[in-house]
Amino acid sequence: MRTLSRAAVLAAAVAALPLAAQNAPEAGGDTSIFRPLSLAAPNQFRSASGMPGQAYWQQRADYRITAQLDTAAETISGSQTVRYRNNSPDTLRFVWMQVDQNLYAENSVGSFINPADSRWGARSFGGGMNMREVSVSGRPVTPHIDGTMMRLDLPRPLAPGESVEMSMAWSFIIPEYGSDRMARQGDLYQIAQWHPRMAVYDDVSGWNTLPYIGQGEFYREIGDYDVSITVPAGFTVGATGTLQNPGEVLTSAQVSRLARAARDTAQVAIITAEEAGTAAASPRRTGTSTWRFRARNVIDFAWAASPRFRWDSESWNGVQCHSLYQPDATAWTTAADMTCFSIREFSRWYPYPYPQATSVAGPVGGMEYPMFVMVHAGGSEQSVFSTIAHEHGHNWFPMIVQNNERMYAWMDEGFNTFIDTWANDLRYPGMDSKAAYRQQYETFQRAGNDPILMLPPDRIPRTQLGIAAYRKPALALHMLRDEVLGEETFDRAFKEYARRWAFRHPQPTDFFRTMEDVSGRKLDWFWRGWFFTSGTLDQSVDGVTSTAGNGGFTAAVRLGNRGGVVMPVRLRLTLSNGETRDVRIPEQVWFNGPAYTYTVGVPAQVTRAEIDPDNRLPDTNRTNNVWGR
Repeated sequence: MRTLSRAAVLAAAVAALPLAAQNAPEAGGDTSIFRPLSLAAPNQFRSASGMPGQAYWQQRADYRITAQLDTAAETISGSQTVRYRNNSPDTLRFVWMQVDQNLYAENSVGSFINPADSRWGARSFGGGMNMREVSVSGRPVTPHIDGTMMRLDLPRPLAPGESVEMSMAWSFIIPEYGSDRMARQGDLYQIAQWHPRMAVYDDVSGWNTLPYIGQGEFYREIGDYDVSITVPAGFTVGATGTLQNPGEVLTSAQVSRLARAARDTAQVAIITAEEAGTAAASPRRTGTSTWRFRARNVIDFAWAASPRFRWDSESWNGVQCHSLYQPDATAWTTAADMTCFSIREFSRWYPYPYPQATSVAGPVGGMEYPMFVMVHAGGSEQSVFSTIAHEHGHNWFPMIVQNNERMYAWMDEGFNTFIDTWANDLRYPGMDSKAAYRQQYETFQRAGNDPILMLPPDRIPRTQLGIAAYRKPALALHMLRDEVLGEETFDRAFKEYARRWAFRHPQPTDFFRTMEDVSGRKLDWFWRGWFFTSGTLDQSVDGVTSTAGNGGFTAAVRLGNRGGVVMPVRLRLTLSNGETRDVRIPEQVWFNGPAYTYTVGVPAQVTRAEIDPDNRLPDTNRTNNVWGR
């Protein structure tokens, strides 16, 4: 098959436009999908190129935490000191913190919005965080708590460049199943959203005080964590960060195995199947043990504990990969390798910056934190891998590239689902994740359930969250890569976005501008169609006329764009002599409206014309994609 050049097609498309459209800017009143997006004006903090501006800033919060797990009372109690640095140009007179456990308090906002037995419901659990001994710079202060947000008034204004230390103690009853983010099940504890954390103060919104309701997840300030966790003796703890005292909490044999696994690319059993749940798994079986961890430049910290963990480990490129699972999690016997496989694959977009990655099996179906993920214990080996990969992919979005997930779920769930494609398809050849995303999206489109991606996640109907936060944005990125920019250009731009905004807080505008800056393409039409509207894609072949002359034929193929989304056209012509011709028609042919006639000289009559013959696009109505035999 012969493919016409892009340059030739584009020249023909521009020549077909009215002269005024070619040579003069529109006077006003442009309502087309190609009109410029109204984006936030660039400034000294965020540049017109999509890069952080020369005066870009963000705050920093470092934590020292001491916590205790009481398995008899099913409680966590702890104390912390937070050192908060004001890097903004503003003087702050108060600060805000997130206290997510208040989602489970009586009459919380979430209790009114989420049915009790739903994924994010409290299941009639009466909990919440008990705060005490709150002080700032050594002076007691009274916290002002509004649901899952807590304001602390500062005794002295915090000027630009200054730091302040805040100390507090807290406790809460551990919910049996905490809104798909944490859980306890028998002697297994998966602990997250568990301590007061600084809210983000940024150059776009000031204090970000959207409450934690369930569907919206992360927006945090970066910092270092120094955490000590005391658990009953015999428990094994896995967490964000690097274990600081292995000699105190592990047997000498386990310490030796752990050191070997740090150098070995093959999986090593740190706690073997035979040791799990026995006296051989721990250096002591009475009293308590304290596990100490440190993590640098992370936005959160989570952990898990059980006396029956098996523990496997292996390494890749200096990163140690751990898996912790109870003996009945039979699909987890290669989970340390799954973890390293995921970290290796995702590093194609930006190098993994942390020293370790841990996967833990348990009742939480899938949840991510820096260096640490929680994944369902049951299911097939392939299902476990897909979830481990997806959750560790979040180390890139939003743990490294720290977007506001409480406002824009597509910037982390969607981006992460997009990069999942390669991990899944490499591990299981023939899986074709991209085709699955397209088919699922087409189903939603045909049912009239196409969501607008720019809605905050808590406002997206629960039935649409999977498509709005995950599948549609992932498919949109595939369409941008495969059908608009091309693989090389897209990959260069996407990697540059990750590089520019690593350990920073990007907004949607920064992503849009970076992709345009690096690719050299104006993409207002693409962002509007895929991210700002719920329009559908419906391209059609409306007829073909063949006119004889000069020893051949001139074919006029009438094309239509019947949906609200614009995309380039992939057209295949079949001639009466058996020849086929493929042509890629650029999106600019829709500048002048939803109808376009493609004219081309051919040696024989066109007997068939088909749009998207290889099913690359999510076209909602394929009955109008073909003309002729």
